[in-house]
Amino acid sequence: MPLSELYGFESVVRPGMPVILDVSSPEELEGEYKSQVYDYSMRTKRMRVAMPSHKGRLVPLPEGSRVYVKIIDRGSLYVFQGSVVWSGKSKQDGLPSTIVTIPEKVRRVQRRRFNRIPLKVVGKYRREDKDYKTFSSLDFSAGGMLIIITEELEVGEKILVTVRLKPDLELTDHPSLVRRDGGTKNVDGQILRLYGIEFLSVDLPLEKKLVRFVMEKEIEYRKKGILI
Repeated sequence: MPLSELYGFESVVRPGMPVILDVSSPEELEGEYKSQVYDYSMRTKRMRVAMPSHKGRLVPLPEGSRVYVKIIDRGSLYVFQGSVVWSGKSKQDGLPSTIVTIPEKVRRVQRRRFNRIPLKVVGKYRREDKDYKTFSSLDFSAGGMLIIITEELEVGEKILVTVRLKPDLELTDHPSLVRRDGGTKNVDGQILRLYGIEFLSVDLPLEKKLVRFVMEKEIEYRKKGILI
C-alpha cells in the first residue's frame, strides 16, 4: 500500500472533524494550533474552521498566513497546504472562525504516534561487545529511524545507536530495537540493507527534544518546498 493517497475533498471531509493548523508563516506564529471543521464550499474553494487555539487562547491568524492543514479521521490524516483568507467572528452564527483555502483533492497519510520526516544523516551503531559500524538514515521520527547498512541484522535484535542530530542534540550508544526488515538495494554492485529501528528507553525530556527537532525540520522543509 502506498504511504499516501489522494482523495476528493468532498468525499472525506465532514463538519465537526478535528483539525490541526501547522503555521509556517508568519514566523512569530509558527507552531501547531487546534481547530475543527465548521463548513466549506467547493465552489469558492474555502473552508471555515473554528478560530485556532493554543493553550486555551484563541489565535486570530492574519490574512495570508501559510498553514499546513491536518484533518484528523481516526487512524488517518488528510493533509494539504493552504493560506488564511480571513479570521474573526462569523456573521453567519457569531462563532470565532478562520477561513482557509482548500484544494480539490487532499492527501491521506497514515497517522502515526510520531511524525516521520525524510532525513539523511550519518551515524554509527554497534552490537553489544562488537565494533562500531556506520549507517546512513533515510527518515526519522522521535520514535525511531530507517537506516541503511551493509551487514545483516535480525528483526528483534538490539543495537546501540550513536548519531548527532544538531550541536545540542545527540544520541550516544542509545539502546534501539530492529523492528522491520526493509529489504535490500544494489548500489554500484554493493548490497545495502534497510532496517527500521525503534529507540528504546526514551524518557520524557529526550522525547520532547526529539519531537521538537522533527517539528523544526518540518517547518524548514515546507519553507523550502520539500514537504507540502
